[in-house]
Amino acid sequence: MSATRSPPQLEHLTRLDAHMDTADLLPVARLLAYLTDEVTLRFTDDGLRVKTVSDSNVIGLDATVPVEYDTDTEPVTFKVETEQFLDAVSFINDPDSIKFQIRRDDPEISVSAGSRLQFVDALEPDDPETISPHPDVEYATTAQVDAHELKRAVATVFGSGDGAVYVTLTDDTLWATVPDVEAVGTATLDMVEGPHSYTRLSDDLFGGILQCIHPDETLRVSTRDEYPFHVAAEHFAVTIVPRQFPEDDYDPIEAEGPVDA
Repeated sequence: MSATRSPPQLEHLTRLDAHMDTADLLPVARLLAYLTDEVTLRFTDDGLRVKTVSDSNVIGLDATVPVEYDTDTEPVTFKVETEQFLDAVSFINDPDSIKFQIRRDDPEISVSAGSRLQFVDALEPDDPETISPHPDVEYATTAQVDAHELKRAVATVFGSGDGAVYVTLTDDTLWATVPDVEAVGTATLDMVEGPHSYTRLSDDLFGGILQCIHPDETLRVSTRDEYPFHVAAEHFAVTIVPRQFPEDDYDPIEAEGPVDA
């Protein structure tokens, strides 16, 4: 057992027992481990709340994972190392639910599923109110897309250019294109609102984010020309800052793929 003193936020506790669905928690835990080394978690009446910005400051995430409590308590806040947190909640065979138990004066959070038990160190938290994961942007275009189609579209052109992919939203199709590359990735869009819009993203970062998302998710995507790309799922939202746009005449909206489709 660690000798580290508990954060002050835990010292008023008698005990907190919290249950979360594995399917809700794991994508968020994977995203946190991908984005940053440490993150502050808040157990609140609304669920497990998380806000963070990647260590590179180009990706923002906020999430609210539903929680069922066996105990009554005031909101609890603490920081964790994200790799340790992911290891603790990644159980073999992905059980349906995971239980967190927090006790006063114990600097470790117990994480259990069935007969298996893991521990996470509770560290002194940051002030979550100082974190702004999403820029103040009025997006021109929003649409709905199945995660497995978006993953396939980006995988089609991944690594085929200079490390960046153009993502274009049109009337009914998302296009993933790279200048001077014949391959084109597509995904069917529903509930489209707004004009044709595009942005340019790091294919490595975008691909890394998509790897963390379950293929059965239905996503709401938003952008405007040369602005960030916003991806919202049921329990989390991610914003990706665009790559610098080169000074050339390439316009993905007028490119051969989207126009000819």
